[in-house]
Amino acid sequence: MQLSHRMEIDATNKRVLIIGDTHIPYSHIDYINFLKALKDHFKPQLVIHIGDELDYHAISFHDSDQELLSAGNELDRSIIEIQEGLYKLFPEMHLLESNHGSLVTRKMKSNGIPIRVLKPLHELYETPKWKWHHEIILKTNTGDVYLCHGKSGVYGKMPKEMGMSTIQGHFHGKAEVTWHRTATRDNFNMLVGCLVDEDSMAMAYGRNNLPKPILASGVLDDTGSPYVVRMKLNDKKRWTGVL
Repeated sequence: MQLSHRMEIDATNKRVLIIGDTHIPYSHIDYINFLKALKDHFKPQLVIHIGDELDYHAISFHDSDQELLSAGNELDRSIIEIQEGLYKLFPEMHLLESNHGSLVTRKMKSNGIPIRVLKPLHELYETPKWKWHHEIILKTNTGDVYLCHGKSGVYGKMPKEMGMSTIQGHFHGKAEVTWHRTATRDNFNMLVGCLVDEDSMAMAYGRNNLPKPILASGVLDDTGSPYVVRMKLNDKKRWTGVL
């Protein structure tokens, strides 16, 4: 897995789409249609996946459900879903290193296997223009914006510690933008929710948790202003088709 540590990207005057945790192959059935609608509506010039693009349930450090796919079958199905969905929709994309997305390298490290023997993810997934980073800083019209998969869901903590606006995923039950004023500027913290199938057995660990997953993704407009767009569901838990 080849990662840049901190990637700086010029996003001035650009519209940016930030995709919430997808956890392929245990994503919501309508997530690709939702993302296509976001692409068509906002016409982003830059696309960033906040991390946990794949779930890797079968190789988790936690107990896995034996009724679900084996590790090999899960990977095969995930690659097919990437090729037929996410990669077809976004052939160029930046992704953030994450706890689920990096499970392969974490497993290798825990078993003393050198990481350099691992095939890079863009080769494994057959996505040559996807690039992974530990963290990203976007240069926008309203100042720098720091992106990571998820370090803290505590109100206001990330903008205060980073000294700039921040965007995170990881916290499935949070889809929000909060503003935090300093002596010199206003910073925001955006949490982009997720795009998972909460009824999947892979998500059973969160059944008793509050809050519940909120299906959403984030957008920065060409001025650098942040928006969370929720994936609205009907009473059958299907996307309504309305942004």
